[in-house]
Amino acid sequence: MWVLPMLAFICGALVSAAVFTIGWRHQTQQNAAAESALANERARDHVLSTSLSVSRARLAREKRIAAQARAAVLAARASGAAIAAQTRAAETDATSVAGNVTSMAASAGKIANELTTLTTYLTTTPQQQLDAGYIDSQTTYLARQVTALQSEGGTTTTAVASFDAAIQRLGHLASALSGQK
Repeated sequence: MWVLPMLAFICGALVSAAVFTIGWRHQTQQNAAAESALANERARDHVLSTSLSVSRARLAREKRIAAQARAAVLAARASGAAIAAQTRAAETDATSVAGNVTSMAASAGKIANELTTLTTYLTTTPQQQLDAGYIDSQTTYLARQVTALQSEGGTTTTAVASFDAAIQRLGHLASALSGQK
């Protein structure tokens, strides 16, 4: 009678051991699969983190380049505005110089005509018939015209110097602008 319960106990122990072993093996396989999946996900996370770092660095570099480009555009616009202002000033000076030169040419023509007339009068009129008042008025007129011509020459010289300075400023601005490429 003891044999049957003992055999039942041993049979139960063997069945329990077999079920435990099967369960243990199944659990071990699940753990191995989970650890493998975890390792794969960690590797993928590392790759994504590296890619994200590279993308952030590239974005920062592109932002710096964009900021430099914006600064260059603003500088070019400012230089362009300065060049336009200097061009307008140079045009004004050129107009002034042209006007002064025209006026000086007209004055020089009048002086030449008057000198020709006076020279003709002095060389063709006999010495006893020369009119001292006419000669005096002509020399006074010629002296005033020469003084006016000298004054216009000073004004023209000043305008030419201003024009030259404006052209030099334009050259400097253009050089600065070409250096900002």
